[in-house]
Amino acid sequence: MKLRTKLIALSLLTLLLPWSGWKLLQELEQFLRESQQNALLASARTLAGALPMEFRSQLLFLPELYLPLRRLAGVPALDGYVDEWPAASQGLEFASRDGRLAVSVLAGSHDGRLFLVFDVDDESRNRASPAGRLTPTASDGINLMVRNPRGLFSYTITTGAPGPIQLSGERSDSGQLDGFWLDREGGYRVELALPVPPGNSDISFQVHDAATSGEDALLWAGPGGTPERPRWIGLSSEWTGLSEWLGRSELESARSWLIDANGWVLADSGRSSGQSAAENRHRTTWLQRLLYRLVAGARTEILTDGPAVSVRLGEEVAGQVLAGRESVRWTQDLETAVVWNTVAVPVILQDEIRGAVVMQSTSDGLLLVTNRALGRLLLTTLALTFGLAAGLWYFASRLSMRVGRLSGAVSRAMEDGIDLNVLPLKDDPDELGELARNNQKLLRAVADYSQYLQTLAGKLSHELKTPLAITRSSLDNLASQQLGAESQRFLLRAREGVDRQAAIVRAMSEANRLEAAIGAAEWETIDLAGLVRGCAEGYRSVHPGRTLSVQVHEEPVPLECAPDLLAQALDKLVDNAMSLSSGDDEVTLALDRGEQTCRLTVRNTGSRLPDELQERLFDSLVSLREKRGKEPHLGLGLYIVRLVAAAHNGTVSARNLPDGRGVEFTLELPL
Repeated sequence: MKLRTKLIALSLLTLLLPWSGWKLLQELEQFLRESQQNALLASARTLAGALPMEFRSQLLFLPELYLPLRRLAGVPALDGYVDEWPAASQGLEFASRDGRLAVSVLAGSHDGRLFLVFDVDDESRNRASPAGRLTPTASDGINLMVRNPRGLFSYTITTGAPGPIQLSGERSDSGQLDGFWLDREGGYRVELALPVPPGNSDISFQVHDAATSGEDALLWAGPGGTPERPRWIGLSSEWTGLSEWLGRSELESARSWLIDANGWVLADSGRSSGQSAAENRHRTTWLQRLLYRLVAGARTEILTDGPAVSVRLGEEVAGQVLAGRESVRWTQDLETAVVWNTVAVPVILQDEIRGAVVMQSTSDGLLLVTNRALGRLLLTTLALTFGLAAGLWYFASRLSMRVGRLSGAVSRAMEDGIDLNVLPLKDDPDELGELARNNQKLLRAVADYSQYLQTLAGKLSHELKTPLAITRSSLDNLASQQLGAESQRFLLRAREGVDRQAAIVRAMSEANRLEAAIGAAEWETIDLAGLVRGCAEGYRSVHPGRTLSVQVHEEPVPLECAPDLLAQALDKLVDNAMSLSSGDDEVTLALDRGEQTCRLTVRNTGSRLPDELQERLFDSLVSLREKRGKEPHLGLGLYIVRLVAAAHNGTVSARNLPDGRGVEFTLELPL
């Protein structure tokens, strides 16, 4: 991994800053939430404990079965639709024993008049015959009874077809009942306006599904009882006095309810001005609401509609508190910055749960404060993260560029011998500058040592010629004397040593002469393929019994070169291959022509180059031969090949063949 990549990866650790800020923000939101809910719970406990005695008595002696009267904003249109009815889905429900017949009833009042809605689930349809008598066994319908201080009134509601209903009760003074019968999918709905006042009134009813095959098929749904002793449903108006008391006692921007043990709302303080203003004050974007959802998590529910008029609180609010446990619920409006906190505290009378006080407060500040803090946090930490990452990337790029310049200059100095005084970064005061100065010292020492090695052969050959000549002449003079057999043997061994030393001197002189001869070589255009084939014939005669394969195309390969130098380089490569392999191994001489260059290749089997010394093969006085023969090997042969390749602007390389099949030397020359 490059240095730049490592530093960029290291800069990713700065992402811990926004992560830790995010966790801190969640803790802040949780703290604000708990503070508000604890304050609201304390207020609800206070209200539950401070309920006036008269309302405690009413709560204690509530009728067994009653139906809250809704306050209608106006006279509802008798059309079978419940658009004008508040909380139309919260009705008193009854069903037959087998569940096939069900009814939900609503009651409302306006201007001293009673209104009822019966919503019936009945898959079958049995209508009354217009000419026949309207009896329960002949058609679907409702038997309705109303009692109040004026008396008892009963009505049988059936119809031959959907539409308006007008009928009179069984008593002459019961007045006219107006209504509307609306068929719907899966049942029907009946909306009625009764000619009786709602105050101090009770109702009882039975919804019947007409018999189709005898009396046993008749289904009933209603509060129960018998025609002689029906079970009555009390009509209960809102406890206005308690609603006013709750409105005076509650917190600002809060709303309070008193509910009974079944969840019916007995008193409602209504929305305060502060609560309504909070709900309308701020509109938030979808992004702000999404961010708050991410912070709050599953602790806050989403409501599509805020609470308006509640007749009965659902299980999500009243379920726990009516079971004896205080409950807390957080909800968020879908479109605004309002967050609702709803708490419920049980009201216990005579060791029984008779109802509960429910309080709800709005807090637009919770969402807005969290969003503002989140915005500042994200802006600060992300700016810091990106700034730090950009700074590290710039630093890493500059550092990588400087290291790359120094590395490239050192490589060129080792290969091409550039002036070490122009080495980059050597004047810089930091660690890279110190590294450049140390490299300059090292390269200068290596250059001096390389120059010494390159001239060592010439110096040694020059210095050894005279001592060798003196030694040889002394041995010749000694040989002319009368010597014994033992002395003759020592003289022979001395002459062999002198001959080996003379061969070494000749080899060193050859390299020295070649360096001087390269500049004076004669250049001409020849057929390189012909030169290779001619040299190969000579090698076969010099190395009889060895296998030498020649792979050269018949087409001529014209090349402007110094033929003597190329032949000498080829001699060194073939001699090297022969000496590094045994008599059973094969040596291959090949010539390939490309578009811009030609490749002269010498391969041999049976040997392998050490991996750690392949780059030093073509240096002066470097020999990798493990076996030493009679002829001295000073490591000058491949050095001569490199000199010839450089004189022709070519290159020479060596590599081990795959699977240990041998060694390949390649001399590449430009055409």
